[in-house]
Amino acid sequence: MKGFGRKIEIAWHYTTATRLLSLIKTRALQPFCIGLDPRTQPVVWFTRAEFYEPMAYPSWADANGIRRTMASEKEIADRSNGLLRVGVATDDACMKPLRQWQEQRDPGAKTAMDAMLTAARDLGSDPDQNWLVSFKPVSQKRWLHLQIAFPEDVDEQGVKTWSEWDLRAPYTKELLKLDAEQRASNACDEGESCLCCEPNQAWQNSNPWMQNLDDMINGRAE
Repeated sequence: MKGFGRKIEIAWHYTTATRLLSLIKTRALQPFCIGLDPRTQPVVWFTRAEFYEPMAYPSWADANGIRRTMASEKEIADRSNGLLRVGVATDDACMKPLRQWQEQRDPGAKTAMDAMLTAARDLGSDPDQNWLVSFKPVSQKRWLHLQIAFPEDVDEQGVKTWSEWDLRAPYTKELLKLDAEQRASNACDEGESCLCCEPNQAWQNSNPWMQNLDDMINGRAE
């Protein structure tokens, strides 16, 4: 019937807010191996789940240099200035079922892949039903959503509110302007000798301007 559109099912790629700037600048999600056997096929990971799955929680180094996995969405948000997720239609041409990734594995990588999937199920994930992959970079033109949850939007029960990030809004331009000023102040040579082009490395704990993102997205930045 006219006026009634098909509901689009969304699959999400979850990450931390420290990657916001790099995603805006590179305009794509890139395939990676998530620490598995290097013989596995790099992919961009997606899930139908409406929450950041524990299997994908990032780790951090404590004062003794020991890597520890974060324990909740709240801890991730507090340590990473928030959560970020990119939504793509599950029927987008780039999306492939998990079994295609499994079928393309190197025989020698089977043990590592099976162990990862078993661990995911033990943590409450449902890879067979929820996980999708893309073997190619997923460009911004395929993104239906780019959403951020600020630390104050996340409690012990999880994310309370996701805010839509508008790539065409003035606050995006302001963010890029601040980044350019940051690189200029560091005498940046586009990544050849400094870390300012890699937000995850340059600002491991807190981006200098990330604290003002909530003001920027609500139009309160000067």
